[in-house]
Amino acid sequence: MNARTLALWAAVCAANFVTFPAQAAEKISIGIIGSPGASSWLYYIAQAKGFFADAGIDPDFVYVPSAPGLMQQLVAGSLDVVGVDGTVEAIHADAAGAKVAILRNISGKTAYELLAKPSIKSVEDLKGKKICIGGSKDINRVYLERVMRAKGIKDGQYDLIIVPNTAERLAALKSGAVDATMLLPPESFVAKQDGFRNIAWIKDYAGDLPFASADATSAWIDEHPETAKKLVHLLDQSIAWFYDEKNRDEAIAILVKVSHADRALVAQTYDVINKVGMFPKSNAVSRAGLQHLIDAMKSIGDLQGVAISPSELVDAKLTALAP
Repeated sequence: MNARTLALWAAVCAANFVTFPAQAAEKISIGIIGSPGASSWLYYIAQAKGFFADAGIDPDFVYVPSAPGLMQQLVAGSLDVVGVDGTVEAIHADAAGAKVAILRNISGKTAYELLAKPSIKSVEDLKGKKICIGGSKDINRVYLERVMRAKGIKDGQYDLIIVPNTAERLAALKSGAVDATMLLPPESFVAKQDGFRNIAWIKDYAGDLPFASADATSAWIDEHPETAKKLVHLLDQSIAWFYDEKNRDEAIAILVKVSHADRALVAQTYDVINKVGMFPKSNAVSRAGLQHLIDAMKSIGDLQGVAISPSELVDAKLTALAP
């Protein structure tokens, strides 16, 4: 083969050799309440363990101060997905005609505790006292109603103070501005270290109610059906990985890194979540649980004149509605 032939052969090879750039990961904005914490632990696990990368998703976490504000940004289109928000907020949005769907339950049984000043020894002692919750019609209000009714305490026999997020409620309790509040770990552990008393585990009164979910608008799901499926799958992966006891130390390290929280408190939080079973292992959404929550919301004067059913709160193409 002479030099001219070699040159022609090289040109043919070059013309037929095409390189294809690696497909870029799809960037999605994921809204989270407040700041990095235990409620959004699953997403940090998914990021650290490569579940997002394997799904071709590049998450952009956006932190919003309150649960209602998070849902408002989702409905307005400022967020693609709500990573974790009170399930009551998805119901509120749907009742208002916003067509929001639950992708997956993130928290079933809640780790909330009702904590009070040391002088308050029981729920019954809350009569005439100031109680701090997240909102007048949020999940805190639903939980408090369950506890108070069980103890025979009626509306008007205590004062409500509204403070949107857990960290601020802890500050209100420590300052003496309120007598009791609901806290999630690790803030609940901080309160107990400072001498405040656990007078009720909310799960003992509201174990049938879903607490929090990952949500998206129906329009977004219709436009990104495969991405929505991948998101549900990677949450399944994160939950399975979390509950594997051999991963305990690494799970703790992941949350410590993103939240800068005290390691001992994060370790306690891991153990409580594990014991309570806060993260549901099944990605099916309970029809009965949603109906109980709708009924509980109506019991506090919410959703008046609104007819809404559990089937309206999920996308049947994506999420199974279990009994």
